[in-house]
Amino acid sequence: MIHFTCDMCGKDLSSKESQRFIVKITAYAGHDCDHIGEADLDEDHMETVAELIRRGETQDHTEDPGRFKGFRYDLCCSCHRRFLEDPLNRDPLRLLNFSKN
Repeated sequence: MIHFTCDMCGKDLSSKESQRFIVKITAYAGHDCDHIGEADLDEDHMETVAELIRRGETQDHTEDPGRFKGFRYDLCCSCHRRFLEDPLNRDPLRLLNFSKN
């Protein structure tokens, strides 16, 4: 039997009564296009795309592992609810009251 535990609180999720939620997060580098001009819009890129497809080239995230990372977590019902309310876990930072020195 496969054993599952909640990755946040450690609760055993292996029993049939325990509901398990899977959270998958993908982190990758964003790419913003600098500028699209008239020349870019006028150019027909279909031949370039067709050539890439013929060669079988696809974007391979394994070439630069620092730019792409996937995460998978098993969560119990209560931790899943907490995750949905605050996915980046920012609430603890809001609870701190720093003086305005």
